[in-house]
Amino acid sequence: MTQRTTTEQRETFERLVREAEELVATRPQVYRLRVALLGVLGYVVLFAILFVLVGLVAGSIWGALSSTVVLFLLLKQKLIIVLGVLVWAILKSLWVKIDPPTGFRLERERFPRLYEEVDALRNRLEAIKIHEIILTEDFNAGITQTPRLGVFGWYRNTLIVGLQLLLALSPEQARAVLAHEFGHLSGNHSRLNGWIYRARTSWYRVMYAFDQSGGWGTGVLRRFFDWYAPYFSAYSFALARANEYEADAVSVELTSKHTAAEALLTTAVHSDAINERYWQPLIARADQEPTPVATPFEGLAKHFRDSPLTAEETGARVARVNRIETNHDDTHPAIKDRLAAIHVQPTAPGAVTTSAASAWLGDACQDVLQEFDRLWLERNAEAWKERYQETAALQEQLAELEGKPRADLSQEQCWNLASLSERFRRDTDPLPLYEAYGHDYPDDLDTHYVIGRLKLARDDATGLEHLEAASTRFFLTLPACEVAYAYFKRKGDEAGAKRWRERGEAQLDRQARAEAERGGVGRTDRLIAPRIGADVLAHLREQLQSVAGIKHAWICEKIVEFVPEQPVYVMAVQGSGFFPKEASLIQAVIDQVSFPGETFLLMKGGSAEAVAKQVIEVGVPVL
Repeated sequence: MTQRTTTEQRETFERLVREAEELVATRPQVYRLRVALLGVLGYVVLFAILFVLVGLVAGSIWGALSSTVVLFLLLKQKLIIVLGVLVWAILKSLWVKIDPPTGFRLERERFPRLYEEVDALRNRLEAIKIHEIILTEDFNAGITQTPRLGVFGWYRNTLIVGLQLLLALSPEQARAVLAHEFGHLSGNHSRLNGWIYRARTSWYRVMYAFDQSGGWGTGVLRRFFDWYAPYFSAYSFALARANEYEADAVSVELTSKHTAAEALLTTAVHSDAINERYWQPLIARADQEPTPVATPFEGLAKHFRDSPLTAEETGARVARVNRIETNHDDTHPAIKDRLAAIHVQPTAPGAVTTSAASAWLGDACQDVLQEFDRLWLERNAEAWKERYQETAALQEQLAELEGKPRADLSQEQCWNLASLSERFRRDTDPLPLYEAYGHDYPDDLDTHYVIGRLKLARDDATGLEHLEAASTRFFLTLPACEVAYAYFKRKGDEAGAKRWRERGEAQLDRQARAEAERGGVGRTDRLIAPRIGADVLAHLREQLQSVAGIKHAWICEKIVEFVPEQPVYVMAVQGSGFFPKEASLIQAVIDQVSFPGETFLLMKGGSAEAVAKQVIEVGVPVL
């Protein structure tokens, strides 16, 4: 069966969504029934597997107890072993592990004000019980349900709240956000919508767990859920989007139209601005300061207290958000449609005087900020120092290059002059340097990509010609498509955006095939004598002679369809002694030998004996 392309998968998804939307508009009850039945299908399959498992075990026990013939067959023909292996494989496939979310755990005793807010919202909505609340660094909030019994549920419910979100919003706005999240799982609103909301996430997590588990016991279930989860997600998309509007209505019900709108707009405005105005400048300080910032989250709290955006900037960002259209990439409708649904006009939200973080975390807020600062430093201190040292070396290199006549620079030095100028000389236009490099070295396609990127950022359509040239190189195709797609979307040219999107999707398929063909070597692969020089073979021989336990070695080349200029080699080694250990021998070669390219290692007489024989037949001896 031919695997569908990325474009075909997307188009199938969009077609199912459109069909569902049409059915919602014309026959909503029929649609809801179909979605409900489709949602139940996953459980039917799981319990059918479980029923078969129980039937096999119970039938075997009953047969063994009631008939000596059955008992004899089970033991004599070793069917008991086969049955045991089958039972174990099925049980293992059903008992998939889904990891719970992680973060800073907020205890009820230490943060009573936050729990009062959560309890009040939950009780008013008759929503699910929250077992724990964790705080993360994210600018987001949500409720995650982690099944204790794998695919069979028994959920542990975790409310995840982002510290950055609490610092940006007022208590009233944050209450509207939490009310929206609880609205998804409310008991006194649409139970079907809430159940579908949970099921969409659950089935994708089950699919991912089966995909990660591997093994023949999960084969049937893996194939089923690889089809079922995306299909269910697409067909239930319309209901999930309706659930977003319903959750917004819950937010309005528990706060007000004005507060819910402010929460939506403040979140939309600051989710981008926080990176542009705070985190990116903070990280950029590593270029000049050897010691990392010690209090990034305390600084962030001050950043919001100081009202980082002027009224004019806020208004401009609101206008930008209001131009975004609802699409099929996300179940969340566009902000302007969500505001229209609650009958509110988009207006710039005012400054926040008291944050939800300070109000809800209370006296412990400062301790929380200090703990997040400590954890941030643990993760980033070393990277900060490395960036500072690297930047100092690069700036020294740039100064040296700028002091030389261009005619005296090598190709690599000319490229470094352009790329380092773009990074460090913010007051200098790097485009002329790249264009000069492209003139001198027209075969370097990296230059076309950079020139295309810079020109399109300035709305210069001639940049597309450069991206066309760059896209002829395999590893530049996808970045070129992404830049061109973003340009056409920004210009409102949907036809142009569609063309580049489909080209990018086709490249994703090619990259997946390239990764697959470079991911292993098998009996059906075509192997030839390696196209490498005698000096390379001599260097390999010299290295292999220093590896203890190797008697002989052969190397060949695997024919690849994609990126043939980067060859793939296969080496077979023969160990000395009577019973060489395959894993330890191959690991020793990996640790001590530098290969001329991607290389697979096999052992003669090992687990891939058939392929090793092919390598010996067509390859050349190295040792």
